[in-house]
Order: sequence, then structure tokens, then C-alpha cells
Amino acid sequence: MSPQKDVSLKNLLVASLPPAARALLLEHSELVELALHAVLTSPGEPAKYAYSPIDSFVSVILPIHGAADMELALVGNEGMFNTSTALGVADSCFVTRVQGAGRALKIRRDALRMRRAEDADLRHILFRYIDVRTCQLAQKAACMTYHTVEQRLARSLLMVRDRAHSTELFLTHESLALMLGVRRESVSQAANTFQKRGLINYGRGYVILLEELDLKHSACSCYQSDLDIYARTLFTEPVFAYS
Repeated sequence: MSPQKDVSLKNLLVASLPPAARALLLEHSELVELALHAVLTSPGEPAKYAYSPIDSFVSVILPIHGAADMELALVGNEGMFNTSTALGVADSCFVTRVQGAGRALKIRRDALRMRRAEDADLRHILFRYIDVRTCQLAQKAACMTYHTVEQRLARSLLMVRDRAHSTELFLTHESLALMLGVRRESVSQAANTFQKRGLINYGRGYVILLEELDLKHSACSCYQSDLDIYARTLFTEPVFAYS
């Protein structure tokens, strides 16, 4: 097995493809390094590539005129981003920014679109994954409306842990505020509460998760719902090692 093929199996979406479909995708993909905080797409600009993270992860962000930007999704080695390119959509609606540096498989949008048209298995997996992302966006909207900042912070920390594959997270107040759609002051209040309870230790630019089970109990039900969506729609095995 070539190094690229071996690495590709660490992306769960790519690994879920039948061997022939996976080989077809990898034939037109390249392994790249994603630098921390790099902006890969911006609204109104062509999304030239789709990416399947290996050990990196990115935020998909909606810029809001006159207000703070909001994170819509966090994508790691469970999936792919810029999937709309497979549907023939040329321009991005979102900012995609690297939150965790690392490797990813990159494929040109025209190559992905052609492979999707040629291979029924790839088409099937991509469409199911897009359905998962749609369900997650609906879940996010409900979460923002009904759940407290503390519940959402616990959920977000667990989501980052799952994608970073670590309990030591490099996160700023700014990035947490972006994830939660709140002011930094609200992030500080919730984080202070968790620190006093012994669930986390945090400082400037980092959060260390100390009591993961208690943190999971503090999270809203949306965290488990996201995992259930993957299990129901795409993967039979647990999607994240930590979960």
C-alpha cells in the first residue's frame, strides 16, 4: 500500500468507500499540509478544491454583516469540506479556516465532479455525507436557540477534542466565541465555571480537558445527536475514538 493510500484510511469518509471508488478518488487527490489559521475559501470566491482532513480540522464560518461571524460546522477526519463542488457549485458561501494544522487530501473540483458522475459508490457516499451535514446545520440552529452557553461550550470542547484527537486543545477566546456565537465575556464566564468545577484547565490560547465524562454530562444533547447522525447515515463503527 502506498503512503498516500495508507494515510487516506485515516479519513473515515474516504475509508468508507469501496476499494475501487477509493482508488479512483485517490488517483486525482494529493496530500497537502494545512497551516494553522489558513483561509482556504472565502464567500463569493471560487472553491477550487475539496479537502478530506487526515489529522487537521477546519471551521466553516458564516460572515454576518454588522455582527460577529458564526461557525456553522467543524470538519475533521470524519468528513470532507467544500463538498458543494461535487454538485457543480463554483463559488463558496462560507469562510473555511484551519483550526487545527495538519494533513488533508485535496482534489480539484472538476476532478471530484467527474469522479462523482462516473462512480455510483462515490456518489452515494457523498450524497449521504451532504445529508449528514444538512442535519447537523439544523441541529446547530436548534442548539443556538434552546441551549445555554455552558452546554454549548461543553459540546464544542468535546467536538474539538474528537477532531484534534487530544485533550490538550489550542483554542483562543476568540475562536470559542466564534464557535458559540457569543461575546468573549460569555465564553470567559462559562469557562471559569468549568474550571472551578475541575472539568477543565484553561489559559491564554489553550484548554486542557480534565474530566471528560463530566464534561459530556454538562454538554447539551446535540453532541450525542451529531454522533448518532453519523452512525445512522454513514458509519457503523464509532465515528470518534474519544466518544
